[in-house]
Amino acid sequence: MELIVKNLDVLKRKVTLIPENSFDLLSIFRLINVDDVIYSETSREIKKERADGRYDSERVVVEIGVRVEKKTADPLLKRIGFTGRIVYESKQLDLLGKYHTIHVSPGRELEVESRERFDKLYSFAQSYLKKKRIEKLVCIAVDNENIALTEFSNKGLKTIYSKTFTPISRNLEEKYSSEESLYEKLEEIKTLLNNMLKNDEKVKITILGPSIYVERVTEYFRKNAKNLFENIVKRGYTSQGGEMGIMEALRRGELREYSEELKPIKDSIEVEEFIEKMSSNPEKVALSLREVVEAWRMKAVEKVLVSEKYLWENIVNEELSQLLDEAERGRLDLRVILDGLEASEKILGLGGIVATLYYPLKLSERKTK
Repeated sequence: MELIVKNLDVLKRKVTLIPENSFDLLSIFRLINVDDVIYSETSREIKKERADGRYDSERVVVEIGVRVEKKTADPLLKRIGFTGRIVYESKQLDLLGKYHTIHVSPGRELEVESRERFDKLYSFAQSYLKKKRIEKLVCIAVDNENIALTEFSNKGLKTIYSKTFTPISRNLEEKYSSEESLYEKLEEIKTLLNNMLKNDEKVKITILGPSIYVERVTEYFRKNAKNLFENIVKRGYTSQGGEMGIMEALRRGELREYSEELKPIKDSIEVEEFIEKMSSNPEKVALSLREVVEAWRMKAVEKVLVSEKYLWENIVNEELSQLLDEAERGRLDLRVILDGLEASEKILGLGGIVATLYYPLKLSERKTK
């Protein structure tokens, strides 16, 4: 994932972080421990007494530092919180010693100070500092009735545009009303893409769908939007367009060359490969936490896949925490599958957490069935 490490201060034993998505929040939740200090901006209502005894109130922005005594994770809101006493205030507002909860959400900057476990904090920050900030990939998926524009990034999968239209004939020169024309839809997409490029010059484009429509859309951009045509990096072929075409491309690994850079693509490939292994040899996979833990204790686990939703709902589960600890130490290959993907729904349907095994096992949970 692409959590941002904004600053690493070894002398002060502090790291400044900006989570970009809900998966980053899970990483931060596990990273921060009791007695660590978290610094973040907040607003407080301050009341001032007038000479006549009445009170005025104003909201003041202040940076506070909270020494963590308790941490919580809300799987419904996908939000984490850290509660403790205030040990620092950037303005004298008489807050020291009072209890406060800092809620962390994507995009909110926070600074973490760790006196006792800075080695863990340092290793975590270094691993992200070494990562390359990668490009976004936007996919246009089109057929004779459907068109969709989807953005892939390490924040996840986001559908920007999706419409259906009257089936088009082989002669694209035939005139349709502006509401039903493929060209009208492409004009809308062109506007969206140009706006995206204004904000991020690194955006790259791929076109998906049946070959005849891929070629027609490519030709449209070549003639009508040369700046976008120059950003087309791939043309892939699927049996259908629209959002279903995007899903098909993920299942088939049509975007495999971007899998090491973009997590949603890698996640989808990993899940499809797992399902293929499960189908060919059911005894070389573990399904559900009980089976995965049993196989792990037998040193039989090759790779673990866990749904992000399952992780949120079971983040304080001791057995799951053991697996996550092993993964953080580099002793277990564990991958969290992002929410919002068809791949994540498939893992949830198999128990939320699964594993491939080095050798076949008759696991106890299935023995009793």
